[in-house]
Amino acid sequence: MIQRIRIGLVTLFCFGLLSTAPAAQDYMIGNGDVLSVTFWQDAELNLQATIGEDGTLQLPVGGTIRAAGLTVDQLAAAIVERISLYNQRITHATVKVVEYGSRTVYLMGSIRNPGKFSFEIIPNLWQIISEAGGPLDNANLNNVIIIRGGKQGEPQTTQVDLASILRNQTFDQLPVIEPGDNIYVPAVVGNVPSSGMESIQAQQNVLFIYGEVLHPGVISFNKELNILEALVTAGGPSAQAKLDEVRVIRKKGAISNVTRVDVARYADEGSPAFFIVQGGDTIFVPRKKLIRESVVWDFFMIFTGTALTAFVYTLIR
Repeated sequence: MIQRIRIGLVTLFCFGLLSTAPAAQDYMIGNGDVLSVTFWQDAELNLQATIGEDGTLQLPVGGTIRAAGLTVDQLAAAIVERISLYNQRITHATVKVVEYGSRTVYLMGSIRNPGKFSFEIIPNLWQIISEAGGPLDNANLNNVIIIRGGKQGEPQTTQVDLASILRNQTFDQLPVIEPGDNIYVPAVVGNVPSSGMESIQAQQNVLFIYGEVLHPGVISFNKELNILEALVTAGGPSAQAKLDEVRVIRKKGAISNVTRVDVARYADEGSPAFFIVQGGDTIFVPRKKLIRESVVWDFFMIFTGTALTAFVYTLIR
């Protein structure tokens, strides 16, 4: 079996070399990307920053600017246009993507280096596993699981017989991996391979956590946990987490019950009693609806800069 997988690895590596990818300058910036912006005419303006959840970048002068959905060249031009209102010497900016935070996937299970991985272009499933050091010797590649968070918090799962794909070289059957996907590689316990998602859900110490937490995915626990402790185990809530509407989906046979939990009130008041999670629960933390509080400030700064430029021009004349 291991020998066949090694053959498949070599074959897929060659397959990957033949694939083409869009040019780096065509990359569309997304929320969570870390950017480096440099100005050779004024190094004091250089910055490295993360694109916010509202898709904007905070500039050293001139407020915020829309970045998500632009290429690096388009963003550089927009930055020069904005900053030149305040510093007319600035005619050029260089934008580079330091970390592709908007295209992140998470690997768990029987993998040599599980964790979070970011890509400019998300590769196929086997290439991602290879990037993480490859599967362990006890990995069950017949039931690789892709977990994708649904809009209502219910995870969507896909089981992939990766071993068969590698053995038969049917690479067109590899599923498309999307940003935010969690890839779980189960293990063979003794001589019996785990049967996929059903075996995970049947375990008494496994939770699924999605949404606005720092480390979404499958977590295990060995003691009684309340919902706040579960969120801490997943790295804690993000700055954009809407903690007063956390949802817990609990399956009972073929029926799923959804409970809304006000975690913000629990954290502030310590009452009522903490909601205790159970094995197999899915916890979904929604995102706040953002309002661009900086819009008024941006318009004010642009208006002020324009008026000041006109005033100085009048004095010079």
